[in-house]
Amino acid sequence: MIHLFEAQPCEKRALLLRTRLNKALISSLIHLLEAAEEVLSAEVYQLSMRNLNSLNSEKKISGFLHALNAALSQAFTHEDIPTIKKIAQHISENDFQVEGINFLWVNTLPPYFSELFQEASNFEIPGGLTFTPSSLEGHQRIKSLFQQGLNLISQSCEDLYKEISVFLGEILTFNTSRTTRYGSSFNLLGLIYISESSPFESLADVVDAFAHETGHLYLHSLSAEDPLVLNSPEERYPAPFREDKRPLIGIYHASFVGSRILYALRALYRSKLLPENEQIRCATLIEYYQVKYTSSLETVQKHGKMTTLGQNILNSSLKLAS
Repeated sequence: MIHLFEAQPCEKRALLLRTRLNKALISSLIHLLEAAEEVLSAEVYQLSMRNLNSLNSEKKISGFLHALNAALSQAFTHEDIPTIKKIAQHISENDFQVEGINFLWVNTLPPYFSELFQEASNFEIPGGLTFTPSSLEGHQRIKSLFQQGLNLISQSCEDLYKEISVFLGEILTFNTSRTTRYGSSFNLLGLIYISESSPFESLADVVDAFAHETGHLYLHSLSAEDPLVLNSPEERYPAPFREDKRPLIGIYHASFVGSRILYALRALYRSKLLPENEQIRCATLIEYYQVKYTSSLETVQKHGKMTTLGQNILNSSLKLAS
């Protein structure tokens, strides 16, 4: 039996959630394109509908199709016909089915996809991101590190590895002058983005990043149908990983993600797969995240107004982090 409220990674649950979201995504886009048929050329309309109907909802779909869906919904709200046409054109021209985990480089994205990425990342990061020139060398460095990190997770934390393999389809590298290392967005579901200038002191830091962002992807998948937290976005509280105060849902995410990171790093430490100097770094990270997790948990317990599902997940994360 699959329990949606459990914090521990679960491949079957991830598959169920991914399929449900993919079906909803395809249905939304088909509905929007049907509504836009009169303003589209017959060729673009037919090709875009054919592409959408050919997608297998039980397999991975590119995060950029989620971004196009959000942009198309917004374009309808503003009756922006040129943007509706542009999005339909992109849907007709691109293959959005994803196999495995693909590494993308911002320099080779279609210009409009790069724009969608920037909009999504700016929404997630206060003050937005200032993009700087990206290099192929930087892209290859991140690709190598994250392939090694994924291999370590496959050997040390099998259930997390299987969940990552379900939820994560794309890793996009870019560069920024900000200190932001990596992130994800509901509007790019299934994709994580990583700054090429991120230092990543050891492979333990890479495992940290995988556990961190996969935790967000799991909660994003659940929040499509359940808000998890009922507090107003206007309420702001101290955040464990940021200097600015954040809405309670952000602190809730931090608490859950903290429990996932502790789970993954402890498994990695126990495996003794790391050389001695990186083993020390792993232990340091565990101590750091224990403090951050405790801080965020206390804030959520004190101020949080959660749905039943949100409370169940929080309770389960306590066991995962212990």
